[in-house]
Amino acid sequence: MKKFNWFIIIGLFLIFIFFIKEKVVEKYFFYKVSKWLERRVDFDEFKYNFPGYISIQGFKVRNEDTKFYKNTFNADKIFLNIDLNSYLFKKLVIINELKIENPEFYLEIIEKKNTSDDNKEENVESTFKDNIGIAEKINNKVPDKVWPEKIRDINFLILKSYIINGKAFVKISSIPKQSNIELSSFEFTNVGNDKKFQHYKNALEIMLFDILGRINDFDKRKILEKAYNL
Repeated sequence: MKKFNWFIIIGLFLIFIFFIKEKVVEKYFFYKVSKWLERRVDFDEFKYNFPGYISIQGFKVRNEDTKFYKNTFNADKIFLNIDLNSYLFKKLVIINELKIENPEFYLEIIEKKNTSDDNKEENVESTFKDNIGIAEKINNKVPDKVWPEKIRDINFLILKSYIINGKAFVKISSIPKQSNIELSSFEFTNVGNDKKFQHYKNALEIMLFDILGRINDFDKRKILEKAYNL
C-alpha cells in the first residue's frame, strides 16, 4: 500500500513539474513576443513540447490606439520550432520554423486633411496614421527609434515562415465601407528584428503590396499608395 502511495506522490510531482515548466515557458514566451512586437498579445491555448516545439491556438495582437478594430492580427493556429539553445543562452533567438494558419490582418488608416492658410481646396494635403506603425513614420519621416543599450539585448530571427489562408480587413477613416480581402499565401526567409536581417515590418510591407493589388476601389487604392509611398 505504501509503495502504491509513493507511486501516486511521484506521479503527481512529475505532473506538477511539467505543468510549472510549461507555464514558465508560456509566460516568458508571451512577455518576449509583446516586447518584440511592441503590442499586447493574447491567446486561447498554449502547448509546449520539449525541446522547442510550441503550438498556440487563438493568437491575438491587440491594437493600442484604434478607432475601428480591437486587434491588429488574429490567427487560428501558430506553430513554432525554436532553437532551445539560442532561446536560453544566446542574444539572438533562432526560430527554425514559423507556420501561421488562417490569419486575419486588420489595417486601419486615419486620414487627416491639412489646409493651408488661404483655405483653398486645391491646397489641401493629407497625412496618414495607421495601426501598424508604418504610415505615420513614412509621412512624417520619423527616424528609427533608438533604444537604450541593454546588458543583454535579445532579438529574434525566423529562418523560415509560412502564412497560409490569410485574410485582410481594411478600413480608411474617410471611406465608410470596409474592404474584405483574401490574401496570397506567403513564405519568408530570415525575418526578424535584428538590423542584420530583413525586418519583420518589411514583410508587412510586402503584404501591403498584396492588399493593394487586390483592392478594386480606386479611392482606397489611391489613399494606400499615398499613405505608404507605394
